[in-house]
Amino acid sequence: MLDLIVRLPGGEISVTRLTACDVAQSTVLLRGFKGQVFAFNQPENIPQSTFWTGFGLEKFQSSFKTNAASYQDKVRKAIDAIQRHSLNKVVLSRDDFFEVNQASAEHTFKELSDRFSDCTVFAFKHAVLGDWMGASPEVLLQQKDVGYQSMSLAGTRLKSSQKASWGSKEQEEQNFVTNEIVNKLKAYGGKITISSPRTQKAGPVEHLLTWVSSDNGSLNEIEVLESLHPTPAICGTPTKKAKQMIEELEQYDREMYTGYLALMGTHLHAIVLLRSMKWHSNGIRFFAGGGITKDSVPLSEWNETEHKISALKDSIILK
Repeated sequence: MLDLIVRLPGGEISVTRLTACDVAQSTVLLRGFKGQVFAFNQPENIPQSTFWTGFGLEKFQSSFKTNAASYQDKVRKAIDAIQRHSLNKVVLSRDDFFEVNQASAEHTFKELSDRFSDCTVFAFKHAVLGDWMGASPEVLLQQKDVGYQSMSLAGTRLKSSQKASWGSKEQEEQNFVTNEIVNKLKAYGGKITISSPRTQKAGPVEHLLTWVSSDNGSLNEIEVLESLHPTPAICGTPTKKAKQMIEELEQYDREMYTGYLALMGTHLHAIVLLRSMKWHSNGIRFFAGGGITKDSVPLSEWNETEHKISALKDSIILK
C-alpha cells in the first residue's frame, strides 16, 4: 500500500491510497536511484488527516556524516577522473540529518507548496520505502497534446533579479543532459525538437532548462521512463562510468532520492525525486547533489549542496 499526496504546478492537491500491483497494470510508478520499480493502482481518495497520521515514525540511526572537507575531496577525485577522460560528468550527492522532533509534516508540505510554486510538491509513505517529502523542479517525461517531452535541467545558481548569462561550466553541464535525452528519445522514432535554453526558478535557486520533445504519441511510457533513468542530470555521462564513480565516492544509499515518481493517469507526468527529504521520528534527512565537470570548483560544489539543503530546511514548520 502507498499513500500519496501530490500538488502539480498550478494544480490542486490530491491525496490517494493505492495498492501494489504488477508494473503493466500500474497507475503510479515509484523507484529509487537504483533497485526495483514499485507499481501501484486502484487509487482511492483519502482525507489529508489520514495521510499525515503516522507520517515519519521510523527512527533514523547512522554515524556516517559527510562534511565540507570530505565532500570537496570527493569532488577533487571526480575532477581528476574527468580530466583523465575517464568520463565527462558525474553527479555527486550527500545527505544531511537535521535532529528535530517538533516538525509538522502537514504544515511543511503547505509551506513547500507556497514556496515552490513552479515545482511538483509530493509526499508519500510506504512500509518499505519510508516516508518522504519534496519539491521537484525536474520533469522526467510528460505527455503533451501531441507526443511527449522531457526536461533537460542542469546548472545551479542562486536566484537573481538580474538577467545574467550562464557560465560555460553550467552550459556544458546542461548540454550533456540535453544530448543524452535527445539520443534516448530518437531511438523510439518520431520528430525530435529542442527548445531554446531558459532560466527556470526553483525556490531560492535557478537552473538552465531545455525541453526535448518527441511527436511520437505511441511511446511505451514505462519502457521510455526506464531508458531515460538515470539522466546525466542526476547521474552523469557516460552513465555506466558515472554510476561506478558514484558507488565508489558517495558511500551511502541515495534510496528514493534521484529516483522518479510517475503518475500514469490520463496524461503521464513523471518527475525526478529531487529536493527530497526523508522524515523520521527523531529528525529529517535531507539530500542534495551537484554536477561535477572538468571546470568544477570543489568549494563551489559544496556550497551548491548547502544552498539546496538550506532551501528545504527553511521550509520546515515547527509545531
